[in-house]
Amino acid sequence: MESGDHHGLYGYRWVVLGSFMFVAAVTQLMWLNYAPITSQTEELMKVSEFKVVLLATMFPLVYVPVSIPAGILIDRKGFRYAVVTGALLTAVFSFLRLFADNYVLVLLGMIGISVGQPFVLNSITKLVSTWFPTEESALANGLGSLSLFLGMIVAMAFTPSLLKAFGEENVSSLRWVVLIYDLVAVAALLAFVFLGRARPPRPPKRMEKGVPGEEATIDLKGMRTLFGLHDFRLLCGIILIGNGSFVGLMQLLEKILKPKGIETGTAGNIGAVMVLAGVAGCVVLPSISDRMMRRKPFLVLAAATSAPLLFLMGALQSAAVMFLLGGLLGFFLLSAFPVLLALSEETTGAGLTGTATSVLLLLGNAGGVVITLIMEAIKGGTGGVEGSFFWAMVFLALLSTAAFFICLGIRERTGLAEARGET
Repeated sequence: MESGDHHGLYGYRWVVLGSFMFVAAVTQLMWLNYAPITSQTEELMKVSEFKVVLLATMFPLVYVPVSIPAGILIDRKGFRYAVVTGALLTAVFSFLRLFADNYVLVLLGMIGISVGQPFVLNSITKLVSTWFPTEESALANGLGSLSLFLGMIVAMAFTPSLLKAFGEENVSSLRWVVLIYDLVAVAALLAFVFLGRARPPRPPKRMEKGVPGEEATIDLKGMRTLFGLHDFRLLCGIILIGNGSFVGLMQLLEKILKPKGIETGTAGNIGAVMVLAGVAGCVVLPSISDRMMRRKPFLVLAAATSAPLLFLMGALQSAAVMFLLGGLLGFFLLSAFPVLLALSEETTGAGLTGTATSVLLLLGNAGGVVITLIMEAIKGGTGGVEGSFFWAMVFLALLSTAAFFICLGIRERTGLAEARGET
């Protein structure tokens, strides 16, 4: 342990973060449980494709009404209380899905898991501000974000293989896949209960000014204070565009690439490359941000690179080029997420960071729903290509351009300048 007179820096902070990452990854594993086996699930559960898709769609839909209450709980009770609540909901409701021949019970199980997700994901900035010094904020947020992508990758890569291993001819094979994931959820819950300590003996050194304690109460006045912060208002617009564009792109990627002659399997691999590049970006760029003690340049970089990359993905045809563009987009766009969370935490202070994160993730999920619907409505392209998403991709490029100008307005007044000896 390294320490000063009033502050401490404990190696155990990485254990706490690791146990949180396990729970966070499981929430994404549950979200995409049925996504890579949609057609098999239709046949085994004897339901329509819409009903299978609805199982995953519940997560962003439920996130919107639950996000703010989750944030208030986080700020009043602390991140440990919230994460245990979310992990418990995930583990308990996951077992309802074992009734694979009863769609209503499976749907109720997914809804229950969806309710638990905001309590987990919205806790990351509170955990970071409780255990990590400011100079490690972006990296810690980046690792927390990385766990989400790892959960997605595991779900997409292993679920089809597991189902095939148990046999795809009867519903019991689906139950075995679900049971394995249920047991993983229980393991994540137990790991965090035993390893996820609420706070260190002495707090880390933070550079924010006027940071209230974890007992801060959130009321209408507090929300007005939150939205009265210049940088926070800008971050709301940035995540609405950034996360909304990413969700829309990932949900429609197969349909976007199909008119270009790119097969479903190849489209899935392009999506995987995008997420894997994002995993790398969530380690590399936040680490650089911490060393430079700057956040704004990395948000500007993400928006500046996303606009031309999205346009080129809409205009060009080659699968090889799509792999390259998708990798670059994932690296820069996804790595901006932990930097944005770090800046939010430094802007609002620890006492409001749970609610602030909840507002941001609420807007990000709402943006995903709205932008996806708009993309579907305005699809169409040049040359009479049926089903082309050219104009939808132009729309995303224009949104990224707008985000670029929003990023330029960030003041980054978080105490970091003083730490660098600047005014």
